Amino acid sequence: MGFGENILGAAWTTVGEDANVSLVNMNGGSGLNWLLLGFANLIWVPTAMKIGRKFVYIASLIIMVCMYSWSAVFYGTGQWYGSCALGGLGTSAYQALIQLTIMDIFFAHERGTMLAVYVWSQQLGALLGSILGGYIAAGPGWRFGEDICAILCAFVAVLIFFTMDDSMFPRDAFTSSTNSLIPSAASDSDVVGSEDLSQRDAKTKNMQSSDQQVVPTEGLVTLPPRTYLGLLSPIHYYKEDSTTFYQYFRRPFVLFSFPNVVLSAIIFGFACTGGFASFSTMAEILMAPPYNWGTGPTGLVNLAGLIGSFIGMATGYLGDRLVIYLARKNGGYKEPEMRLWMLGSCFIYTGIGYMTYGWVAQEGEHWIGIAIGLACMSAQQTAAGSIATAYAMECFEGIAGEIVVILAIGSSVINFACSYSIQPMINVMGYGWALTAWGLMALLSLGLAIPMMLWGKEWRRAKKERYDAFLRETGRA
Repeated sequence: MGFGENILGAAWTTVGEDANVSLVNMNGGSGLNWLLLGFANLIWVPTAMKIGRKFVYIASLIIMVCMYSWSAVFYGTGQWYGSCALGGLGTSAYQALIQLTIMDIFFAHERGTMLAVYVWSQQLGALLGSILGGYIAAGPGWRFGEDICAILCAFVAVLIFFTMDDSMFPRDAFTSSTNSLIPSAASDSDVVGSEDLSQRDAKTKNMQSSDQQVVPTEGLVTLPPRTYLGLLSPIHYYKEDSTTFYQYFRRPFVLFSFPNVVLSAIIFGFACTGGFASFSTMAEILMAPPYNWGTGPTGLVNLAGLIGSFIGMATGYLGDRLVIYLARKNGGYKEPEMRLWMLGSCFIYTGIGYMTYGWVAQEGEHWIGIAIGLACMSAQQTAAGSIATAYAMECFEGIAGEIVVILAIGSSVINFACSYSIQPMINVMGYGWALTAWGLMALLSLGLAIPMMLWGKEWRRAKKERYDAFLRETGRA
């Protein structure tokens, strides 16, 4: 998905000229795509919770095949907006569904690493799309690149259908379905601590063979393994899951009253604006005087973004180490707000990135300044996005899936505004002041960490009753 989303970036101005779409409308269509990336998950996530992740994966890929086939032949503003809307509907699934799948498959102590792998893969796909897209546009043409993306999506859909086993399993629905033998008159706590294991085993057997009762308790659920035909099925439904589609649909809206989650979504959303601003302006800057680059070299500049993503990932790792250190200093107790200290480094990335990128482009200085700005914006996007996500999930661990939807919506709304305003701002103010304005907004969003650190714990306490009621509704409490 990341590859296809960025394959037109290096040829952005060329696409607009060939298809008779102005840069303002090109960015507007991209903004519509961003808007749907978040809001479409209000449908995809409940669908994935009721009939399985595999169905959503395949359905979204089929939509993307249709979108890329359309994009390969579109002409005019109306068709551009239509293809972008269809692409937003299809691409949105990966904004939340991959995180849900990681939560299904991996243990809690493994999820951080696998989420980092997911972010890295997303960045790598975007990088390859930007670089190869430039050379494809310079060779067979950018429309051919859209055909390649359609073929790749069709191939992945077939691959998922024949090889992927659905990871969905409503563990909460089976919490009370397991039986264990509990003696009615005695328990292991009555056994003297000095008693040897053989005596304890004998006593346990005697208790199980005499007076005992069966009570529901948590434990393992033994289910027969799926056959290959069962694996092929795109729909998996568990009758034990009594939660309705509507309940899954409305749960994320409850979180808009949780200050910790809303402020995290704002930080997460503004963390992504740097990537969108560079994607929308890089071709316009480097393919015009004084640079006059082709689409191929323009795409290669995105290698700086790869370096920046490494810096952002390192910042996230240092955040984990900092939390452990501060927890030890706090008598072994970890607070989610401890992670927010690392947003100070994001403040530096943001200031350098937006200002350098914008003003170097404004003054026509050496291209290395643009690359440095791009690297810093990429570092800020990776670091601030991961820190905001981790903080929100640590505040309310039982509703991580719903939190992902709120973060995606926050990113969509903010980047939708960025897409519609960035080109008019550049036309009026120039690259320097336009990027400075968005950089200041990103810095202000990072400043929200201050009230979060001061009152975040009080906000969590204030929402405890509603959070517990939320968990009881979902069957997790």
